Amino acid sequence: MTTKLELSGGRVLSDRMDGTPTMASPSWWGADTLRIRGRLDDVAVHVRRYTDAARSYVNVPAAVAATETAGAAGLGPAVVSSDVASGELVLADLTETHRTATLADGNTAEFVHSYFEIRSRVGDLKPTVVREATVFDDIRELGFRLGEAGAPVPAELTYFRRVLDDAEKRIKATDFDRELRHGDGNLSNVMVSRTDGSLLLLDWDLAAMIDPFQDLGVALVELAEDETHARELFEVAYGSFDEALLARCLFYGYADHVRQGMLGMLVDALDPGSFEYSKFGDWQLLRARLALSGTRSGELLRRIDQ
Repeated sequence: MTTKLELSGGRVLSDRMDGTPTMASPSWWGADTLRIRGRLDDVAVHVRRYTDAARSYVNVPAAVAATETAGAAGLGPAVVSSDVASGELVLADLTETHRTATLADGNTAEFVHSYFEIRSRVGDLKPTVVREATVFDDIRELGFRLGEAGAPVPAELTYFRRVLDDAEKRIKATDFDRELRHGDGNLSNVMVSRTDGSLLLLDWDLAAMIDPFQDLGVALVELAEDETHARELFEVAYGSFDEALLARCLFYGYADHVRQGMLGMLVDALDPGSFEYSKFGDWQLLRARLALSGTRSGELLRRIDQ
């Protein structure tokens, strides 16, 4: 489809091409944003507009500020323009110059080193608006939103939250610094240059001032096939091995499974036709079941205190 689209400020996007989904994540399927490619003043761009459902849980000013700052620093796509009021981001179109990272990339040492390095560089960014919320804070907020929406939730969610509350208390007792981090470990948010293999990070909705080990945790549970693999990746990222810090990272990652599952439930309630979030949320809750059920979670909790 090739048409025109009016953008914020009265500008017109020409040669509009609606994005073709290539990854099984809500962002790629346009469940959280309207995604459109086209040309603006003869420059190829990618337009994102947050849906009403997404704007109910995304801190749009903070997400836009993080996206702009990352783009200026070369950690994300360049931002051509933005409009917080309409939830619109006009980004440089990376379709021809980059490809989406996959789990297969995580099997190469070069990618893994570059990936951990770019995630750590986020700590140097200074966006004008910053979100301050841990994954545990997000889970509490989502629980409130789900109650407001009258959304059905699985009975096991109570158990998940009880285990994660225990993990949060133990992590808080260790004390930790907060730094700006991207916060989303989904590899579909990573673009790989087709020429030199350099990386860019997309979708800064979860960017926040958090424990850096939270960001490492969400990356580990995405990349690692099992805990043995997670141990190896942790040492690559951290430079040495620490049993308690690995346990902390893993619980952060498991909490992210619950957060993403709750997001799926919330969007289901707010926008019942959005099946992609439903499928993605169900998958994340399955991962939470595998990680938090049985005696393994108790053993992992005790390791946080070591």
